[in-house]
Amino acid sequence: MAQLRLARDRDPNVSAIDMAMMERAIELAQQAAARGEVPVGAVVYRGNTILAEASNNREATRDPVGHAELLAMSAAGKALQDWRLSGCTLAVTLEPCPMCAGAMVNARLDRVIYGASDPKAGACKTLFRIPTDKRLNHEVTVIDGVLRERCANLLKDFFKRRRAQNRARLSRTA
Repeated sequence: MAQLRLARDRDPNVSAIDMAMMERAIELAQQAAARGEVPVGAVVYRGNTILAEASNNREATRDPVGHAELLAMSAAGKALQDWRLSGCTLAVTLEPCPMCAGAMVNARLDRVIYGASDPKAGACKTLFRIPTDKRLNHEVTVIDGVLRERCANLLKDFFKRRRAQNRARLSRTA
């Protein structure tokens, strides 16, 4: 409940529905981590209805575009039988990269809310501001930092475990 208050204190545009959808995105990210995927989860919703959800699957599919956001937006388009995701929000645990941010603009998404910022590839506020670039044909409202610490900790813990596993593997082969 304290995190709900903090998010609302920080941005009045974050609703209880947004918080619930971010919670679901976190669950999806945890499932991805359990499969050995980078823990990113995404949910596309309109109102209080989930249209689609996904988590990263690049390792399993060997697909470079297996990002949670792209998978969720693609599935939402199929569910709506329309490539335009007008009126929809995307909740995602990590700030989208340039590829995903560009897809959000092209899909005419209304809003994106995300948890952790991405200092190496963030294209919503950190390195680039693709969704709000006025030179493009559509602007997506960006709300950052929703459940930021939980989202960031998922990623930190995942990569800490992965580095430890790599060190152990290297020491066994040395």
